[in-house]
Amino acid sequence: MRKSEAKKEAAYAVRTLFKKGDFLLLALLVVVAVLAVVFAFAPSGGEAQVFVDGKLRYTLDLSRDHEITLQDVGMKIVVSDGKVRVAEARCEEQLCVHSAPISAQGGMIVCLPSRVVIEIKDGEVDAVT
Repeated sequence: MRKSEAKKEAAYAVRTLFKKGDFLLLALLVVVAVLAVVFAFAPSGGEAQVFVDGKLRYTLDLSRDHEITLQDVGMKIVVSDGKVRVAEARCEEQLCVHSAPISAQGGMIVCLPSRVVIEIKDGEVDAVT
């Protein structure tokens, strides 16, 4: 069998297995998957709330990069690329410093020795509450 005959048979097999609608459905699924990934990793545009001793101390906008220092508890909080992280802390174990940056609704960093909680809020009002 020659190469040209093999190519013709392969093309015929593809045409008989897949119809035009199958290719359109496949293209649509690829586009939906790409959009889902893009929206999943896009910054939320929300805000981070910093609580010290259970009281709201700061509200940080995630859409701009900045940092704050909590002098009384010795903690430096950094906002960059739509994510919040603890850069420095005076606590002994440094668990808050080693925790991953948060950016999604409901994300939380807690430092028990310093009594600091950083929580992500979307900024939208929930109809239930």
